[in-house]
Amino acid sequence: MAVIDSDIEKWYVIGTRSLRHEEKIRDELRKAGFRSHVPMKYELKIVRGQERRTMVPAISGLIFARGSYDALTEYIQYKSHVKFHLRKSTFSNKQDYLTVRDEVMERFIDFTNIRQEKITYFKPEELNLKEGEIIKIKGGLYDGLEGTVLRMKGKRNKHIVVQIPDIVIAAIEIEPELIEVKAKEEKIREKPSKNVEADKKLLLETAEWLIDNKPDKDVTTVAYNLKLNELKRTKARLTTFKGFTATTEAELALPLYMAAVITQEGIPEAEERLTKVIDRMRDNSKLKAKCIDILNNLKRKNDGND
Repeated sequence: MAVIDSDIEKWYVIGTRSLRHEEKIRDELRKAGFRSHVPMKYELKIVRGQERRTMVPAISGLIFARGSYDALTEYIQYKSHVKFHLRKSTFSNKQDYLTVRDEVMERFIDFTNIRQEKITYFKPEELNLKEGEIIKIKGGLYDGLEGTVLRMKGKRNKHIVVQIPDIVIAAIEIEPELIEVKAKEEKIREKPSKNVEADKKLLLETAEWLIDNKPDKDVTTVAYNLKLNELKRTKARLTTFKGFTATTEAELALPLYMAAVITQEGIPEAEERLTKVIDRMRDNSKLKAKCIDILNNLKRKNDGND
């Protein structure tokens, strides 16, 4: 068994048996101060009878996290809200933990963040890779990237491949055209919510995620914009609703105010609505305290951006 440098930060491969919790674990790790990455892909889903494109984890149960062995294991054992574990190698009697060198991981993140909709992910056993020509792309979206050109079974076009050995392979078609036309922004048109309670919760969770994250090396612009679009759609479904009690009104007014600040649309009206319901709530209400805290924090943040 290899000696573990328990205090040295590395990229570890994280596994989980909890279904559809990859993004939750990733976001939880980021909030705790770790860098974390989940390979994502586009998927068409039917939502309320309409076909929508959304981003989902590319491979079930696969997450990457950067930190020291001690810090990650302590977090997993004592602080995590979702069960997950450091994955071990299948090539050393499961004694060594799977890690990825920094330069390999950064290259993989850069590659997979460029255009998720064109990327196909494979587990190592799904491809029988052979030695091919190593090339470097010059120009276009992939300028500077290196990879292996090969033909894959069932594919006519050549693919450039970037892989993390024994863990995951990302393959992308080499297209003759290197310019992508930016899609026009879709006008938000939503019918009133048929499940107000579920949409209130969704709007709050989405708003909190957008406030805690921004497009950067770990959160792609595509992923951020999809979350932003979901927030706008959910907000549109809830705009016409009012709460009958101070509590139910606050549960609506709070995420709607957060959404207004995030989108920079209708802030004065949303702030006035939230302020009015705060005055109606009991002083010992935990929800009132949360509303006041978020209102003050976002006002300071918004005023600072003026």
